Amino acid sequence: MKIAVYTNILRVRVLARRCAAQLKDPAVSVCPADGVADWEQVRAEADLHLFLWMGTGLDNAFLKKASHFLQQRRIPHLIVVDNAEHDKVSCGFSEEQIQTAWSYFRYDGEENMRNLFLWLGALFGGLSVQAEPPVPLAWNGVYHPDWVGNPEDAAGYLAAHYDAGRPTVGVIFYRSEWITGDFTYHAALVRAIEAAGMNAIAVFSNSYRDERVESPTLMEAIEKYFCPRGQCIVDVIVSTMKFSIKAGGTRIEDLCELGVPILEAYTVLAPKEEWERSPAGLDPMEVSMSVAMPEFDGVIHAVPLAAKVRDESGEVCYASLEERMARIAAKARKWTALRRKSNAEKKITVIFHNYPPTNANIGSAAGLDSPESVLCLLTAMRAAGYVIDEIPESSKAFMKLLTDHATNDRRFMSAQQARDADGHLTAEQYRAFFKELPDRVRAQLEKDWGDAPGDVFNYDGTLLIPGTLNGNLFITVQPPRGFGEDPGKLLHSPDAAPTHHYIGYYHWLRDIWKADAIIHVGTHGSLEWLPGKGTGLSNACYPDVSLGDLPDIYPYWITIVGEGLQAKRRGAACLISHLSPPMELAGGFEELGELEQALDEYVHFRASQADNLEAAEALVREKAAACHFEDEIDEGEDFSDYAAALHNYVTDIKNMQIRTGLHILGRAPEGERLIDFVCALVRMEHGGEDSLVRLIAAQAGYDYEELLTHSERMTADGMTYGRKLDAIESEMRAIIAFLAERDYTTEAAEAAMALPVIATAPAESRAAFSHALREITENIVPRLQKTEQEITGTLRALTGRYIEPSTAGAPTTNGTDVLPTGRNFYGLDPRCMPTPAAWEYGRQLGDALIEQYISDEGRYPEAVGIVFWAGSNMRSHGQCIAELFYLMGVRPVWRRPSQRVAGLEIIPLAELKRPRIDVTARISGLFRDAVPNAVHWVDEAVRMVRDLDESDEENYVRKHVLADATWLEEQGEARESAWARASVRIFGDPPGAYGAGIGDLLESKAWETLDDLAAVYTRFSGTAYGGDGLARGYDPEVFQRRMAGLDVTVKNEDTRETHMFSSDDYNAYHGGMIATVRALTGKAPRSYTGDSSDRQRIVLRSVDEEAARLFRGEAMNPKFIEGMKAHGYKGASDLANYLAHSYQWDATSAVMKDWMYEGYARKYVLDAGMQEWMQDVNPWALHRMAETLLEAQQRGFWNASEETLAELRSLYLSIEGDLEERAEGAQ
Repeated sequence: MKIAVYTNILRVRVLARRCAAQLKDPAVSVCPADGVADWEQVRAEADLHLFLWMGTGLDNAFLKKASHFLQQRRIPHLIVVDNAEHDKVSCGFSEEQIQTAWSYFRYDGEENMRNLFLWLGALFGGLSVQAEPPVPLAWNGVYHPDWVGNPEDAAGYLAAHYDAGRPTVGVIFYRSEWITGDFTYHAALVRAIEAAGMNAIAVFSNSYRDERVESPTLMEAIEKYFCPRGQCIVDVIVSTMKFSIKAGGTRIEDLCELGVPILEAYTVLAPKEEWERSPAGLDPMEVSMSVAMPEFDGVIHAVPLAAKVRDESGEVCYASLEERMARIAAKARKWTALRRKSNAEKKITVIFHNYPPTNANIGSAAGLDSPESVLCLLTAMRAAGYVIDEIPESSKAFMKLLTDHATNDRRFMSAQQARDADGHLTAEQYRAFFKELPDRVRAQLEKDWGDAPGDVFNYDGTLLIPGTLNGNLFITVQPPRGFGEDPGKLLHSPDAAPTHHYIGYYHWLRDIWKADAIIHVGTHGSLEWLPGKGTGLSNACYPDVSLGDLPDIYPYWITIVGEGLQAKRRGAACLISHLSPPMELAGGFEELGELEQALDEYVHFRASQADNLEAAEALVREKAAACHFEDEIDEGEDFSDYAAALHNYVTDIKNMQIRTGLHILGRAPEGERLIDFVCALVRMEHGGEDSLVRLIAAQAGYDYEELLTHSERMTADGMTYGRKLDAIESEMRAIIAFLAERDYTTEAAEAAMALPVIATAPAESRAAFSHALREITENIVPRLQKTEQEITGTLRALTGRYIEPSTAGAPTTNGTDVLPTGRNFYGLDPRCMPTPAAWEYGRQLGDALIEQYISDEGRYPEAVGIVFWAGSNMRSHGQCIAELFYLMGVRPVWRRPSQRVAGLEIIPLAELKRPRIDVTARISGLFRDAVPNAVHWVDEAVRMVRDLDESDEENYVRKHVLADATWLEEQGEARESAWARASVRIFGDPPGAYGAGIGDLLESKAWETLDDLAAVYTRFSGTAYGGDGLARGYDPEVFQRRMAGLDVTVKNEDTRETHMFSSDDYNAYHGGMIATVRALTGKAPRSYTGDSSDRQRIVLRSVDEEAARLFRGEAMNPKFIEGMKAHGYKGASDLANYLAHSYQWDATSAVMKDWMYEGYARKYVLDAGMQEWMQDVNPWALHRMAETLLEAQQRGFWNASEETLAELRSLYLSIEGDLEERAEGAQ
């Protein structure tokens, strides 16, 4: 009797081999589990085939092929795998026999495995052997290298190894590891915890309950060993379990009640040497299993503590990573201290981001009034017992306090301020720290920045630590990354180390000042973007070098998903999500309002006095000229078409969602602001339910899209469609105001059903209205009213408590599931991207791109360059990935029921009805790290399409690969290598590096021409990536050849909460691509931005159109400007950034016109009231604005009048003098 065993589980393989060595009959053979070349030979060599598998159903090609072969030939076999109810997994087994096999397997252990084989030998081979029935082993228990008692004796263990006066670390690990008996890393972890002065309670358990064998839950094990007599005795939990324990049945409510933070430690599946060498750290499978999925449980990422090696017998086992063990023990110790210290004893560092590193930009957090937010936090902290000497009365006073002390802005820092700085790190202190760093780190720091302690922020041999001591708080600004110190590194060293000063700054906070925790304020800083592994960091990774063991609490914008995950995974952050800033529709104003009035009059005249239109047409031309439409909308021969185009443009602008302020941490929207926020949420469709605005439009007898896109038409009662849309918006606002007047109660929702617009609706529509109103009163408003959790959650984290996890995304597009804020948000399992819904959005975006290009150029685009960001793909669940697939003519195949992408299939040309379009993806470093599965599928798509037997006219991918391979061979490249290089369509940052370099280069002003921008973009973007997600090497020649061949560039946006002028990253990635194409070819490609913020109305615009739309609708809008002015210092800072980002887009993509610069100069800088306000709240921002406008003129981007230039120069010099005087007088 021969039994063939196949398994993908290390423990089972080890146990099966032990049993095989002991058994002669039946003979057991442990076979490879990654594929079989000759199944006929396998059939001949075994009588029974047993698959003991970890996974979900027949979820891979090997199992599918095995099942198909064995089922077809009716060969006895059993596949023991979860969630296979709909798969054929056996032949020759009864249900009772399958249950017995499951019991042997799940009870586990060597004896049960041996008896399983004996039982199968008797059952299928007729052997005269005695098999004992399945015997349950301990489902959970406690482990300690010195504990020899019963593992289930919790009381006995605690009596021997628990000291109530010490902090306690609970450890949870898999029962399977206990059964295997390899305790290498477990023993090392327990020893490290105890060496750090803490108790260790290491508990093994299954992560989920198996109903077949009635195993207990993980929570039962936690309660038994961590909560004797119902009282939790652990201060922190270290988990080495993969996947999500929530998915295994552990309720988040139970974890919240337990209240203990969970540090996620990784047992790396790769060999130790491979992990040490790998720039990625963890492979794509591990990113999903060990990183993404545990985030669903609200974990805080720690470090790897073990990796694989082979023992003397050749078996694979774990080896502990000793230095990482010490790090995780130290991290645990810091988190336990937050629970045990009184708040009055704790020293907390509050870190403002500061990019660019000037006084204009302290607290550079997207969408957040960071100074006001910190004031709110300080008030709450003082009430909670933290020692704070002074809470400034306003953000203006707060910023004065900070800028009177040392900051990053050395232009305006006096020698006295430097001498009197509250933080100094002596050269001796730094060198002592530097000596303990890994050799690799020391060598790179010296290579990049010279001998320790370097020159940056070195004042007379001492490194200055900017900031202000305030009781037990140190309020500070994050140091510059370093590219501003040496812009040449942008071209030569995109993965340059941070400066000596940067890591010395964090060393001072942690080891000299001895902070208990740090709070990084808002989205986002630079620490999590420093060079090093993508995930699973080592002690040579700069985020780890800098942060060390410090708890990192990080209030973060809920919309910016990807970057938040970067802070979690590389910055060990406990995220505290915060709400988006206030939003409204742009509405009509100033010149646009006057134009709309003129257009309305024209439409009415055309309907009633068609022979007397000259005056109305003249007025429209006059008002259109005042809005500078001459270069965008051509009058042509038919004035009515021209007027319609203007009308629709104005309506589009009016109905564009804009920001009208900033969020303040913990402050829920109230009154009119709450109505505005609810309007923004119910304007979009969520979860398949109609949006409220569309319901009202339908009830009035109109299609919402028709109103929006044909505003020149007239209704029966003589109103233009554009004005009718206004009336519908007003109706919606009136309904919400009705609810607001009644405190958004359930009774208010019921009463609203009697409002005329609803009462007259048919029954089906009334049901939809009822659902929408109940959604507002029962879900949206109650969740928004919990916004105070942003403060209470931050305080809870500072006391070492567990923070509830939540989904993430843009509230306006992803819905209310992301609310309330104040939680520790997570992303999406990368194996699920793109989802079926995202596939549909991607198809629509692809069709829109093709249609627009054909309209612009009269032919199909052959080559498209697309920017892939992790955040937007996580919010949209992979729409950009889907668009690339669709353009190439492939589609995903999903596995049921997990909805993970399992493969790709070719879309036949007959179905596609167009050529296959070549697409090159510029992936961000974060996309590389967070979505490695997508990199694999993109590479697979390229290879599938490249290898099709289709003509050049049908398949542009193959056409270009053939041409590039021929070119490379002509350069002397070997054929195989040329083919491989020519097939690359994924380019990104060098391993361990992030960004596109363009923003830093533009800020440094160290550039002359587009060639300079293209050179830096190529250096940051020209690393080729393969299907395994790993870098193939820096390949600037092929990258530039791909860029030079682009017809189109595109970057998609899935929300209006953030856009191309919101941050310099948009221009760095997309604008950098455009600049590179311009530099290489001498002409600009067609460049588009896809807008899927309204899933029911996906739109494509050119980058020029989007820039002008944002400028008109938001930048010049009094709602936006006044909204920012309400936020003092930070509002001024953000206005200065808006202008800077506009200028930077002009530098790369030529999107700005003279009249736009004039608008900025007139409204932002030269207006007397604006100047007075900015001089009061943030004169550095006014200085930056004047400087930006002058640079635009000096570089030839803006043909400014002499009068305007003279005013700007005079203002610039005047402010500069004032700021220098202010710095000298600060002390």
